[in-house]
Amino acid sequence: MRKQASFIANRAHQWLENPWPFAVLVGTALIYVAFLASGLAEEILDNESIVRVDGWLVHWLAAHRTPFGIGFFDAVSFVGNWEVATLVVVAAVIFLWNRRRRTALTIALVCAGSELVVYFGKAGFGRPRPPAILSVVTELDGSFPSGHANISVALYALGFYLLFRATRSSRLRKLWLALAFLFPLLIGFSRLYLGAHYLSDVLAGWGVGLWWSILVLGIPGFVRRRRGMKRQAADLRSRPKTAK
Repeated sequence: MRKQASFIANRAHQWLENPWPFAVLVGTALIYVAFLASGLAEEILDNESIVRVDGWLVHWLAAHRTPFGIGFFDAVSFVGNWEVATLVVVAAVIFLWNRRRRTALTIALVCAGSELVVYFGKAGFGRPRPPAILSVVTELDGSFPSGHANISVALYALGFYLLFRATRSSRLRKLWLALAFLFPLLIGFSRLYLGAHYLSDVLAGWGVGLWWSILVLGIPGFVRRRRGMKRQAADLRSRPKTAK
């Protein structure tokens, strides 16, 4: 079974080294995530089933909060505050600029682009936050989409994924990959637990961060594969032809 899985993984890796299958995969992922996010927005505007789930969940969580849970998830939510995120981005860019400039630019572009979408999304939809009586935090801006959920993917999940790609140790790779999933889940749930957001806000925030991550990682990946294919073609043309 392991040999079969390894064979399939190697074949998929070889297939994706071709720029055009890679472009199809990236394009499909971008379209899929965009459709999911736009579908959430449409359901909210039309007051469909997701809105009923939002209302039920915010009431259920408010009824089951504990002092420990509030303290714990308030600390988790703090990591996603824009002030903290800005400091992390600036520190990462400064640290990486002379070592891995492409990585530094990737983090900066994904965070800036996704936060811009979040800003205009909040202004455009103007969705109210959950009722104050059900919340333990006070937020003044719009609810949809969640900026914390976005930054949990655009900064933290992306950062851990980049560490995963740059690390050779199998144990560390497993750790980075686990943290790339854990951080968005914890930060996203913290916003629900504290009554700062509805479920659809968090899902949309994750979608925005994921879309920008795929875009900013995908374009250089396609360019790199395209250049590699051109170099291979040039090498083949430059080789002397042997007589038959």
